[in-house]
Amino acid sequence: MSERYQNVTVEQLNYSYTKTPFIHDLSFHFKAGELFNVVGPNGAGKTTLLYLLGGIMKPQTGRILLDGIPLSSFKRQALARIMTIIPAESNIVFDFTVYDIVSMGRYPYHHPLSSLTNNDHKIIREAIERTGLTKYEDTIFNQLSSGERQRVLIARALAQKTSILLMDEPTVHLDIHYQLEIYRLAQSLAHDKNLSIFMISHNLNYTSMYSDRIMLMHEGGIVKIGTPEEILQPELLSEVYGTALSVYPHPKTGKPTVWPD
Repeated sequence: MSERYQNVTVEQLNYSYTKTPFIHDLSFHFKAGELFNVVGPNGAGKTTLLYLLGGIMKPQTGRILLDGIPLSSFKRQALARIMTIIPAESNIVFDFTVYDIVSMGRYPYHHPLSSLTNNDHKIIREAIERTGLTKYEDTIFNQLSSGERQRVLIARALAQKTSILLMDEPTVHLDIHYQLEIYRLAQSLAHDKNLSIFMISHNLNYTSMYSDRIMLMHEGGIVKIGTPEEILQPELLSEVYGTALSVYPHPKTGKPTVWPD
């Protein structure tokens, strides 16, 4: 059972690769039951922020709090029971099956040489079923399509039983079918499973359709945080992305959709 730390608060976060600040003075929060999407042009600092949230990198100044407790106070194994990073893609060298990959999500709960329990196998199969991968359980990971491999990475995260998921552009290189599938799954995990989902995205229209709140970043800072209707404004987006953009309501949902002028 994971520790149910779910509310993430970032206070005046700063990070630099060089003497010039790259991430500067970020303060925001996201919480359980919310799909919190982060958008912005390339180089805005989105992935760096995700690695800071995941404890992979440490900020120069500022704090990240999990339910009020500093992220820095958690040991690595304890943190692995609270949050997990789902990368944009994963290169697996060996011929692991889908079941093998998903079972790796149980490692934070065991010593290196211990065996999986019956409960572990139950959790693994539930994660595989939840992501629609049952028929691929014995398939070699590298033989799957990009969309199927991404679902395996999400299943591994679900098997890890964390309450916070950090998703780094999970729909990159995917076709429309799989993009929609991943966004719908992310929204379902937030709303139905009450997880905290932090998701980096480049697709503004899918972000509009499925996000609860959006954070728009530019040059390492926060431009604005709000609902899709508050963020997807043509003047604001055109300035941040450096190109003329128009916004129109979706004919069925009324959600804002973004198009080039």
